[in-house]
Amino acid sequence: MYVAILIRRLKPGKTYDDFIAAWYPEKGFDMPVAGPDLCVNIADEREIAAIAYLDVAERPSLEAVLERVAEQEAKRHTRIDHVIEATSVRGIYEVKDRFDFSTDETVAATVPGRASR
Repeated sequence: MYVAILIRRLKPGKTYDDFIAAWYPEKGFDMPVAGPDLCVNIADEREIAAIAYLDVAERPSLEAVLERVAEQEAKRHTRIDHVIEATSVRGIYEVKDRFDFSTDETVAATVPGRASR
């Protein structure tokens, strides 16, 4: 599994709704995606994070998907560029571990190095 993370800053005068209008794709990515989740920084409403989990088993499959959607993504990112002033983080990361810090029990159950993970 991989996670795509992008953090962008809106141009002055642009709104979250402006961002959504530019950001929303015309068609699906044709792969299992959890999200994307859009998050607004509570200390700076002009900063928006997009986080999506890409349910792809291996890097070659991920690269094939990225190549297949490259043209539609280029068009979408051109629209997004009109409402953002900067992208401070842009990357796809391989998920190595997932933990659950919800309760004392889930923390104890997911201690690194234990067989129960």
